[in-house]
Amino acid sequence: MIKQKIISKILALCMVTSLVNSINATSEMAEPVYVTALITSKASSKSIKLSWDSSQDSYVNCYYIMRRNTKESIGTGKWQTIAEIESDDTAGDSKNLYIDKLKSSVPQQYEYKICTLSKDKTIDTRNQKYEEETNKCAVLGTNIKICIDPGHYGSRNNNYNLKGGNGKYPYSEAKFTLKIGKALKKELKQTYGIDSYMTRTGNKISLKYKKKTYTNAKLDKSNIAIRGYMAKIKGCDFFISLHTNMAGRLKKPWNQPKSLNKVYVFVNSVALKSSRGMKIADYIGSELTAYNKAAGIQNARFVTRRKNKAANYANLINDISNGNGTVVHRRSSSGKDYYGVLRGVSEKGVKGIIVEHAFHDTQVMRRHANTSSDLYQNWGICDAEGIARGFGFINTSRF
Repeated sequence: MIKQKIISKILALCMVTSLVNSINATSEMAEPVYVTALITSKASSKSIKLSWDSSQDSYVNCYYIMRRNTKESIGTGKWQTIAEIESDDTAGDSKNLYIDKLKSSVPQQYEYKICTLSKDKTIDTRNQKYEEETNKCAVLGTNIKICIDPGHYGSRNNNYNLKGGNGKYPYSEAKFTLKIGKALKKELKQTYGIDSYMTRTGNKISLKYKKKTYTNAKLDKSNIAIRGYMAKIKGCDFFISLHTNMAGRLKKPWNQPKSLNKVYVFVNSVALKSSRGMKIADYIGSELTAYNKAAGIQNARFVTRRKNKAANYANLINDISNGNGTVVHRRSSSGKDYYGVLRGVSEKGVKGIIVEHAFHDTQVMRRHANTSSDLYQNWGICDAEGIARGFGFINTSRF
């Protein structure tokens, strides 16, 4: 018998631990493979897609699709083998795929991992002695997908031309909402297994609708509803447009007091009529308010609302100091959603919101935005947590 060390392999997301096997000098080495590059995404309202790298196919007889339930977005309970996928023996070809078909379209979240049977069938990593290693590579998956719309484009709504105190902390709403959007996307996937689509991933925005391409200013004014249409086109269950607010005052427009800061969450007509839509709006508003107060950028409270009970924007004064934030439904003179982006989402029958995280014309907010990455990262966390709570994947609050 000859003892051989199996060299550790590093795959995309976690390190594979090698094992020492006693094998015959004349026999083929049986090697445990821990598949790590497992990716989950929403396939449909009643299915979750799993894909993983094929580079280990030549070592594997078959892959075992493992699944278990979650509690507070953490895997719990026994792992179940829900499918066995034979290896095609060809390393490096197209990715391996499996569709987990669900019994209903209600929001569902599971933890998944891949276990393997070695080519010579001597090593099955479902065995308990391999569980610690295979669990390191487990990921969450859901049948939910979110459309994330970082507000505006380019460097819109900025104070770049100002000097002195007002220009000391340069800020662009468009650039900052993109940072929030990327943080939100990352948090949704890594912490909750929630898939997402972003209407823009850079300073420019370009969207195709009915074989015509719209870009930048056209998607910020006359054709802004198309941003909302993307939620339906991309198979999303919820739409969130990310913004920071500004007072309508003409004097000192970039030097407003801290007391102005409050969180507004505008719901579209579909979310207004939905218990889930209003819960998500409430949770996001409450989480952001708790964080903003802890960070020292606002004192205001957040008033939660219920289904069909959002505040009417006509009865609110956006510029008021020491007022509280809340969930708002703003209508046009025709009774439709006032904001074009939410009107577009409503036309496609999808629940949607605009989140005004704070007022960027307060120096205290801009100062916080400039001193570290905490603000946009924590706002992304708050938004993600509100969404996860609304879909029933967690019950507790972080802040």
